[in-house]
Amino acid sequence: MLFIIGIFIFVGVLETVTPYLSRKTTVFGVSIPEPYVQHQQLQLFKKHYSMFVGSIAAAFLLGQILLLLTSIQEEKFVLLSFIFLCVMFLLSAALSMSYHIKIKKLKKQENWEAHVKTVYVTDLSLRDRDEVLSPIFFALPIIITLALITFTYMNYNAIPDVFATHWNAAGEADGWTEKTWISVIVMPLILLGTQISLFIISFGMKSAKIQLSAQAKEASANRELTQRKYGSWYLAAINYNMTILFVVLHYTTVILKDQTAPYFFPLFIVSMIVSLGGLILFNWKLSKSNERFDDLHTNETASADDRYWKWGIVYINKNDPSLLVEKKYGIGWTVNMANKWSYIILLVIFLPILLVIFI
Repeated sequence: MLFIIGIFIFVGVLETVTPYLSRKTTVFGVSIPEPYVQHQQLQLFKKHYSMFVGSIAAAFLLGQILLLLTSIQEEKFVLLSFIFLCVMFLLSAALSMSYHIKIKKLKKQENWEAHVKTVYVTDLSLRDRDEVLSPIFFALPIIITLALITFTYMNYNAIPDVFATHWNAAGEADGWTEKTWISVIVMPLILLGTQISLFIISFGMKSAKIQLSAQAKEASANRELTQRKYGSWYLAAINYNMTILFVVLHYTTVILKDQTAPYFFPLFIVSMIVSLGGLILFNWKLSKSNERFDDLHTNETASADDRYWKWGIVYINKNDPSLLVEKKYGIGWTVNMANKWSYIILLVIFLPILLVIFI
């Protein structure tokens, strides 16, 4: 239960500081002309958001600590923690959308775009400095999972008619599933869907457009290259991390038929540490490379693409061949919903889950 609290603290802190992790030229999903990035009202919006979300996270954290003092059952504690987390996400999403609308209104009222000169900034040489990992790194886990599925079916007759699928913190089985041709490969199927998606994303990261600022070109270039490099490393780490966890879990319970595995929980803890630790490192590297606009020399600003974004969240641009684009709010990438490959990614992620639910 303490581990769950640790995750909640991390998520709460991340949600609180998200406005300060985004590019300076995008605030709550709205493109800001570079001469206005230090606008006082924008700084107040960020500050008020962080104070509100931080207060909510602190209140829910206090509630979790009080629940621990009541000797609550672990299942109820996990459920309530999940509810707290969902409520925090909903409140932060509602607040960010509120500020998104306010900033668009402010931008229109003060007519920012009429007072700046829009320029197009490119640097083709940046591709030579790009250190995104090759898709080959994302192909090996797929081969491992396909081999695991094949090996499972080769040993299908040796698998018990009922096998363990859930364990408590002590590694003791407390949930079972009847053997079918689908149920014996549920975990590898979900893993395979994730791996294929990451493999496609690795191609998208290679071809994703690089967005540069007009008055902080080199700084924005460093930020882009840093995000692409460490972002690909982080996705690769998640890929191999999940592969090890799922393969060990599947092999031990389905193939070896061992329903008591005390090493599952420690393995899960290590997996979460790698995932969260990698995300912390990625955020730290990105925050160090963020642009600074302390000294603006002209009224120039890089061209914006707000017309292709819905609510600052969904990107739809038929004229852009990119599969991935940098998020307008927060860190990381999102898919171009006008690119057919984005739907393939969604399909391979959710199809195994749908198979588990309906078959």
